[in-house]
Amino acid sequence: MPMILTDTSVWVSHFRKSNASFASLLANDQILCHPLILIELASGSLPSPRSRTLNYLKMLRQATVATTEETMNFIETHKLYDSGCGAIDISLLASTLLSENALIWTLDKQLDLLAVQLGVSYNQQLH
Repeated sequence: MPMILTDTSVWVSHFRKSNASFASLLANDQILCHPLILIELASGSLPSPRSRTLNYLKMLRQATVATTEETMNFIETHKLYDSGCGAIDISLLASTLLSENALIWTLDKQLDLLAVQLGVSYNQQLH
């Protein structure tokens, strides 16, 4: 079973309205978290109690975090400059590729387009 790195957009959508597919992945321990996603989520409104939600997120399996050097090499190797994605999205893609048997699930169209091109889009498996 693949591990799924879920972008902040998927988490926010799930917090607003429960997603059965997402809940199933959580129940099966297939969700990966990433420090940048945790920071983005912590910067916004979380389900109450906030501290419990943050602690739960911290307990999830973690994706392999791409170093700055790995991310810079990733950008150059895959020619991701001027791709329309920022540093966090590019870092998440690099981390997905570094994590064993991982895909990325995002609602961001530009990020998903790159994930499709790199063969790591979970959205492709949903359809």
